[in-house]
Amino acid sequence: MKQKLLICGAICFWIALSILHLSQVDRGESGVAHVKPEDQEQYALLLKLRAKLSPESPEGMRVVERSEKIERRAAGYVKSDEPDEFAKHLYEMRVSYGAFAPDYPRNYRLAELAKATNRASHTTTLLDWKERGPGNVPGRARGLVVDPGDPALNTWYVASVGGGVWKTSNGGNSWRELTRTMPNLAMSALVQSPSTPNIMYAGTGESFYSVDVINGDGILKSTDRGETWTQLASTVANDDFNNIARLIIHPTNPNIVLAATTSGRYKEATVNRSGIWKTTNGGTSWYNVYNQTEIGTLGRVKKILQILDTPGNFNIQYACVDEKGILKSTDAGESWFLSSTGINDQTGRYEMAIAPSNVNKLYLAAEGSPNSNLYVSSDAGATWKLTTVSGTNTNWLSSQGWYDNTIVVHPTNENKMYVGGVNIYTITMINDSTRTIASVSTSGVHVDHHNLMTIPKPGGGFRILNANDGGIGLSIDSSSGWVNPGFGMITSQFYGVDKKPGASAYFGGMQDNGTYQSPDNPNALTSWSSRIGGDGYETSWHFDDPLKLIGGSQYNGLRRSTNGGTSFSSATSGMTGNTGSGNAPFITKVGKTNKEPELLFAVGKDGVFKSTNFGQSWALTAIPAGTWGSVSSFHNVKVSKSNPNIVWAGARMDPSGKIFVSTDKGATFNPVPDYTGTTLGGIAGIATHPLQDSTAYVLFGFAKKPKIIRTMNLGQTWEDITGFSGGPISTNGFPDVVPYDLVVLPHTPNTIWVGTEIGLFESTNNGVNWHIANNGLPAASIWNMQQVEDEVVVATHGRGIWSVNIPGMSAGQTFKPLLGSMAQGPDGFLSINVTLRSLYDSTVVFIDGARFLKIGANATTMRDTLVKYPVLQADTLVVAVTSYKGGVSYASLSRTAIVTVVSSPRAFYTNTFNAASSDFTGTGFSIQTPAGFADGAIHTAHPYTNNLNNSYMLTVPVTVAATNAFFAYDDIAIVEPGEPGVPFGDPLFYDYVVVEGTRDGLTWTPLANGYDARYDTTWLNAYNASASGNSTMYRHHELNLRDKFNAGENIFVRFRLYTDASATGWGWAIENLEIQQRITDAPEGNSVPTIFALAQNYPNPFNPTTAIGYQLPTNARVVLKIYNINGQEVRTLVNELQPAGSFTATWDGRATNGFAVASGIYFYRLIAGSFAETKKMILLR
Repeated sequence: MKQKLLICGAICFWIALSILHLSQVDRGESGVAHVKPEDQEQYALLLKLRAKLSPESPEGMRVVERSEKIERRAAGYVKSDEPDEFAKHLYEMRVSYGAFAPDYPRNYRLAELAKATNRASHTTTLLDWKERGPGNVPGRARGLVVDPGDPALNTWYVASVGGGVWKTSNGGNSWRELTRTMPNLAMSALVQSPSTPNIMYAGTGESFYSVDVINGDGILKSTDRGETWTQLASTVANDDFNNIARLIIHPTNPNIVLAATTSGRYKEATVNRSGIWKTTNGGTSWYNVYNQTEIGTLGRVKKILQILDTPGNFNIQYACVDEKGILKSTDAGESWFLSSTGINDQTGRYEMAIAPSNVNKLYLAAEGSPNSNLYVSSDAGATWKLTTVSGTNTNWLSSQGWYDNTIVVHPTNENKMYVGGVNIYTITMINDSTRTIASVSTSGVHVDHHNLMTIPKPGGGFRILNANDGGIGLSIDSSSGWVNPGFGMITSQFYGVDKKPGASAYFGGMQDNGTYQSPDNPNALTSWSSRIGGDGYETSWHFDDPLKLIGGSQYNGLRRSTNGGTSFSSATSGMTGNTGSGNAPFITKVGKTNKEPELLFAVGKDGVFKSTNFGQSWALTAIPAGTWGSVSSFHNVKVSKSNPNIVWAGARMDPSGKIFVSTDKGATFNPVPDYTGTTLGGIAGIATHPLQDSTAYVLFGFAKKPKIIRTMNLGQTWEDITGFSGGPISTNGFPDVVPYDLVVLPHTPNTIWVGTEIGLFESTNNGVNWHIANNGLPAASIWNMQQVEDEVVVATHGRGIWSVNIPGMSAGQTFKPLLGSMAQGPDGFLSINVTLRSLYDSTVVFIDGARFLKIGANATTMRDTLVKYPVLQADTLVVAVTSYKGGVSYASLSRTAIVTVVSSPRAFYTNTFNAASSDFTGTGFSIQTPAGFADGAIHTAHPYTNNLNNSYMLTVPVTVAATNAFFAYDDIAIVEPGEPGVPFGDPLFYDYVVVEGTRDGLTWTPLANGYDARYDTTWLNAYNASASGNSTMYRHHELNLRDKFNAGENIFVRFRLYTDASATGWGWAIENLEIQQRITDAPEGNSVPTIFALAQNYPNPFNPTTAIGYQLPTNARVVLKIYNINGQEVRTLVNELQPAGSFTATWDGRATNGFAVASGIYFYRLIAGSFAETKKMILLR
């Protein structure tokens, strides 16, 4: 009966949570009130326009896009941080079928690690593990301490939720990990004795509603200023110290500590309670001074999440209790009483701050209903007043006050404070109950804030130190001048990673921070680049095409890149009904195979999705719901590493769901028999064998039960290889912890590596025995492992990415050569990036099917070798690489390059664009004079469309000057603005324009940060009103080429517009370009042509239209005709007398009779006076 009630309670909890979420969404379906206060005026205007305009008109579409964007902002973007979904998945992963809670004992992670370390008798060889970062993307932090022994107050300690305790001694310029030998224990609370700074205490776990990833186990203590830590025995395996929310320490007695704790709802047979515990002997023993068992909303205990003492008087303490109010003690925490008179909204979490300049003045940031509330007390908590706002109200906690909620009072002004939720705001009291609120610009600092503390500055003033979901933030002066000083704090929490073919570069998804891409050969401190927003998950880097990558956010929010990661577009075509919450796993899965890298798989509520074009489109193989089960993050899909015809999928191995196998490349799936030794449940992972196509592994996370079962006959029978088949204790050394992933080393297939929540475990005899690997990788929680070429790449949950190169791992395999990026540089040559990732007898580079260059036998692999092809005429070239070994050919994919004859570099360039110009090439831009403008300019389409990455390049090289290397232009950029405070480069920056330069045509460098409509108030107002640009809106820019390039370098420059998948705007206009010379000092850059010329058509290949440019130095009769490959005339585009100038003709792919012509090669010929020239083009239907 008890079991049934507990099961019902758990079900009711999650149903209630879902209903609460849905009710919040439902409230946003109509009216203005549901949108954010700062958007309400604009939203009301948009609704009026939406009612008047046709939704099919360009103006109507822009209004719809903009209003829907505001609605999405109100409902919550696909953004990082849905920690309850992680908590739910991690909890359920440990609950076997028929059980109602995990069966792991207290402190099992540290206990199992100690056992494995103590019994390690296997001789291990240290491997050359390399820490790959990212150095610029820390994970979530909560606890902060400033060492009082540092006069500059630049020595800080940070408690990372997934990565332990970190220390900086120089204000964040560098960081050092202090808990490297420990597994990834979540840490939220941290204190240091002011009187004896060598003594510190750290609380493990995360008591907040998001009991996320790794539950804690007790309190750690250091007696050497954090250099070493030990668990306090009194708190080990103790329910009451499962999760520590906060700690306070006596200012003069380091042995007196109080802890606010929660037993945790994710532990077996644990009473759901929260309490305050006190020690007077340095943690040797503790006694309970307050016990909270009252149950609140959704069946959870009303938790004590904050305890704080009064500055200068440790006897007076306060504690905040969720959904209840404020507790107060006047005897140093020995006894407590409720002190909540006046607090009339008890619906959520509270965070309190005491004014240092008046300790009787208290403030309470409350998760209210429906908005954030601020209470104030002027009598030390005896009574409270709910404040009201003067002016526009801001719900600064949004809907996440249970998760991110923090407040600190100005150190000298008792009427001013700073609050943090998703963003940071300043609140100022006008009188005893009225306040104002204003947003704080924290550009460059991660959102979702958990801790704010002030640090006095020598000579006066203060800084604010902030803990958030991206590590920490710091204000330089009061609340202004924010920076991110977390560089080098490597605590990012990865869920998936893949490696670039032929190089040591990585692409991975992580919790809270999205999906990032590294440069080649990163180290621990290397900065990675943000690529996809939301929470990040599994990824794939195409094994034969380094320009293709795919990753995604939660619920199948897949996005792909075909240009090496420069831009990404949606990759969910064909997944109708299988994206979004309730339709797909929260943890998005990507099944890949390096044998056929275009082949991908994903999972949704209806079954398995297959793509044969690297995610461009998907097709469903439906699986009956009765055996597929309800969609969850257990659902997974893996392709056999040895045979891509074999695909494994499923979520469970119990009566509620089956594991499936396909032997026809995903066309059909059949369930396989369950493991017969015991009933298991939801899976922790699936893995396959690199050499044996009938061998697969299924991983489970249940205590005292098999952790890995193996089949060698496509699932017809299964065996436990972790020693739990005979009882609750492993007989072969495998730890009783959760395994997340498995890799069989292909060159020594008896060696199996398993990534677990306490580190890497190894078998060297095909699973007969196991031992801790202890080969140089720390005891990190390993979520994902990939073996690519000679590297194993490890994604840890809390300590970033690691990799190791094992020579010989790809022995016996010959890979295709790689053809990377190609581009024509300022030197006029076509640069072709070639990587030889195997040893070949010879390699040939083909241009248009003809041999251009032969490379002899390579004794070592060759990465990123540049082949230079001289361009003698404008043309469209097809490039391919073929390597030969033992009489067998290995061909790369082919790429097309459009080339032209590059003129000699110039010392300067100017152009007003008052006339057509042949000096530029690109997509999505043209020189025109639209309504509202008196003169010509470069314009994008008005309005532009979504999912663009268009550029317009000046084809004239410029030599960077030693002095006066300016790059000036006027422009109007009415493009969609990003989220407030988000820096350029972040996915939440949305659309942007940017000016870039290159010295080789391959790598483009921004001359300055990109920008959007927020650059200018007039632009932003026009965007918000869905208005068009006009000539009064031009703004002048002055950039310095020497900021990015050296004097004497020859460069190309370009203008680039990037747009995301949602709202658009009017677009971009550019005029008066001045490069190292002013327009008033020089003739027009595009004056009357001096020679006849015929340009290469653009785009090429094309479908359905292409543009053909030409120029005439004098008046002439012009004939421009199209011919097919047989020399037959297809169509005449021009036949008339024309004046001198530059012209463009367009061909729509149709013959004279109006019918569309077939795909193929065509020629166009220009005759103008005595001038004649012919060029070819390609039409692809």
